[in-house]
Amino acid sequence: MTAQAPPSLPIPGQRRAWWLREALTAERPSLLAASLFGDTVADVAIVGGGYTGMWTAYFLGEIAPEARIVLLEADICGGGPSGRNGGFLHGWWEYLPFLAKRYGAAEGLRIAEAADEVVAGIGEWCERHGVDAHFTPKGYLRVNAFPKVGNDWASSIVDLDRLGAPGELVHVDRDGVQARCASPAFGEGVFMPSAATVQPALLARGLRRVLLERGVRIHEGTSVARIERRAGGVRLETARGSVRADRAVLAVNAWAAGWPGFRTQVLAWGSYMVVTEPIPERLAALGWTGGEAIADSRFTISYFRTTRDGRIAFGAGVGSAGYDGRIGLVFTHDRHAIERVVANFRHLFPTLADVRFDDAWGGPIDITADRFPEIGSRAGGAVLYAHGFAGNGVGPARLAGRMLAARIADPSDPLASLPLYGRRQRFLPPEPFRYIGARAIREALIRQDDALDAGRRPGILTRMVAQVPGLLGYRFKH
Repeated sequence: MTAQAPPSLPIPGQRRAWWLREALTAERPSLLAASLFGDTVADVAIVGGGYTGMWTAYFLGEIAPEARIVLLEADICGGGPSGRNGGFLHGWWEYLPFLAKRYGAAEGLRIAEAADEVVAGIGEWCERHGVDAHFTPKGYLRVNAFPKVGNDWASSIVDLDRLGAPGELVHVDRDGVQARCASPAFGEGVFMPSAATVQPALLARGLRRVLLERGVRIHEGTSVARIERRAGGVRLETARGSVRADRAVLAVNAWAAGWPGFRTQVLAWGSYMVVTEPIPERLAALGWTGGEAIADSRFTISYFRTTRDGRIAFGAGVGSAGYDGRIGLVFTHDRHAIERVVANFRHLFPTLADVRFDDAWGGPIDITADRFPEIGSRAGGAVLYAHGFAGNGVGPARLAGRMLAARIADPSDPLASLPLYGRRQRFLPPEPFRYIGARAIREALIRQDDALDAGRRPGILTRMVAQVPGLLGYRFKH
């Protein structure tokens, strides 16, 4: 019998991501908010219609309902990473030991507790505002799929107990992992109960609707060319108009890598996703019916979850780095990256080799030197910013929005004093060294992951290059 050829792969970049098309279809019709024409004034002007910008606008409205808020988005709200990501919603419990080391035990725990609010907080917000973002609070499971490498979380579980957060991470043996999702590649795992998944574009578009209902002036199709400090505030210049405001918020995610003042502190990196045809019966055969979000322990992490209609949405951080902060086609049209994503899928789910993929898409993620967001202000406090969510911004962007709103409208709020605020990231190397180094390190890390997946020891040159970020003091491991 002739072996059946694997299904052909969809071509990325030909249309908007599957999540966003589903969300826009549900709006019936989706109307573009008018672009900005002419000059206007506001109390706060926000650049960026993704999660960070929209949560900032929302919480500003909660604290100061009378505030005049203008939000400017170059595309449509949710058209960037907020409408393309994997929809993993969780805080930073895995990183509590790092936070405690950096900020002290008490402050590290305070940050982790504030970050954990996002899970229940978004669920409650969706219910209150009638936003069906497919909120599924079933936890997050990270598995070790390296057959000859031990897990990397045992000490973290001990540290969480010591730091006052017992039970936030739970070790799961191989049998327990297989009971949740029966992949022959999965070994033991670590489970974070306080986690959920959402349909990310439905959440973003729901935020947009609520903001419009509250009177926030949203202008889509409006790029901001520059922000200038003026007496008594700032001026934001666009192609066909301007906004004068007391304060501005720069919430542009990976595009911060191209803004003056941030070029050496944010690296734009590509992440790609595919989504399968509906396969509910195959999911049942795997035992994967609980709705858990799952990821492996690769550096070029594979992350995957199920959807309401029985698909698998599967992504991996196997894209390329951008040059000098430019966000171009390498982040959206890289067919080789999709081939790598699918190869990871086939490795982890060999019994699904015949499954068809209905869509593929990509987008940029923003990575800082320690993989934590940079939140702060410049221009004497007139311009606030938040970026650097390392592809995991669904939840932390809400925290950032709450922090920025508090800094603007209620400095007495404890969130305004979280030590994340005002801590500048370490400088990344200048171009062209950043681009050349990132490309070389990326290939070494992918080769290392591939070798460990196959149970082989990576070559010495691969290991040496893969260790460079750590030797230079950068924390690029998730």
